[in-house]
Amino acid sequence: MGRDYWGQFLKDSEKVVRDTNDIIRKNYETIVENFGDETRRMIKRIDCLNKLIDMELQLKTESTESSIPDEKKKQFLEIMETVHRIVDSLQNINALCNPLIGEQPHVNPGAHESDISRLETDRENLRNQINCFRQTVVGSENVFAPQLTFLTQVESILQGRALRTICFELRNVIDGGDSESVKKYGGLAEAILQQMDGHICMLDWELKNDNGSYQLLPAEPEGDNNTTLF
Repeated sequence: MGRDYWGQFLKDSEKVVRDTNDIIRKNYETIVENFGDETRRMIKRIDCLNKLIDMELQLKTESTESSIPDEKKKQFLEIMETVHRIVDSLQNINALCNPLIGEQPHVNPGAHESDISRLETDRENLRNQINCFRQTVVGSENVFAPQLTFLTQVESILQGRALRTICFELRNVIDGGDSESVKKYGGLAEAILQQMDGHICMLDWELKNDNGSYQLLPAEPEGDNNTTLF
């Protein structure tokens, strides 16, 4: 009796269909899971940026409510604006170097140059701004404890290996055209952003009062407005 080739063909075909459907299902589940993770990260990042914007607006409001300029508030506003620019640059680098599933990172020579240059400049400026603010609040460290803690955390990021690696090595990696290496730098940017998110959220939480409002910096004591009269 001859083999039932047609029956075997049907069985093999059914198996191929089942295996294919299984692969499609698993890939779909992976895509859905990755999309969910990316959505959660984006929501968290938007929340972080909104907090930064709220802080900047609050500082501007506090600064304009007084007829005498408050040097502490002015300096801290400048710091938060620089932090905002650093976050923006890191977001751009993360998005372009470590894109969504199925997309390739930008590896054209010169890509990200503006973000990297801006990141280098803002990194150095922020270090100087932090030093100036510390000098300005000498003698009032207890009053400005939350702000100083936040700046110490940010300074640790500025001096950390991850950010220095992005600033000093990413250009060469992009020019080399190695997509997988470029993705790793996108991952570094993502890790730094997560740290920034945490520090910004903690500062926001510490400064809020029971009624949900807060003052980013204490009001200047009478007779202490950081101006020189002569």
